[in-house]
Amino acid sequence: MGVRSAIVVGGTGDIGKAVIDRLRAEGLRVVCAANDVRPETPDGMCVDITDEASVAALFEKAEKELGPLSLLVNCAGVGVFTSIADTSVQDWRRTLEVNLTGAFLCSREAFKRMKAGAGGRIVHIGSVSDHLTLPLNAAYAASKHGVRGLTGVLNEEGKDHSIRATLISLGAVYTSFWKSRPEFSAADMLTVEDVAQSIWEVARKPLNVRVDEIRLLPSKGVL
Repeated sequence: MGVRSAIVVGGTGDIGKAVIDRLRAEGLRVVCAANDVRPETPDGMCVDITDEASVAALFEKAEKELGPLSLLVNCAGVGVFTSIADTSVQDWRRTLEVNLTGAFLCSREAFKRMKAGAGGRIVHIGSVSDHLTLPLNAAYAASKHGVRGLTGVLNEEGKDHSIRATLISLGAVYTSFWKSRPEFSAADMLTVEDVAQSIWEVARKPLNVRVDEIRLLPSKGVL
């Protein structure tokens, strides 16, 4: 198992925290990166993933702490769930900036460093919205479809450099988002630990194995 160092973007969210806990329990050195990390520490760094300079600075600082990067997990994301008629340009742009441009900037930086080193893995958190058509979902679905395309290109361009990308398309995961919606039951959803386990199963594989996509759903499927 070659994975020894990781950056988890969106690491202060519910899924990000679970991923970090799991990776650290497996002995990895992990940097938690998010826009609300305060104060900064060697294993917790502030980043604006929509800003090119901020992303570059994150990877530079993280590599000084961790050594060569072997895993990037992108858990950062925002969602606006309104009808197309009620979706503002501001909400549209913000969703694509965080979910898609942020994924691109982080992936690009990881790719350059992995290509110059011994390769590595890039894991993106996707959604059922990246392959199913759901209402009230235009901005979020567009961003996640974009991440699907980005993941595929990373695999094609990385195949000769031992760089592997995985899209983990998630069904409903019980996070703080759902706590204000009592009509949905936690028992019908995935747990954040389920997600972290799947990411670890990908991360621990040797780089001669490619895992292009995992679709992880609760037992009832799409809620």
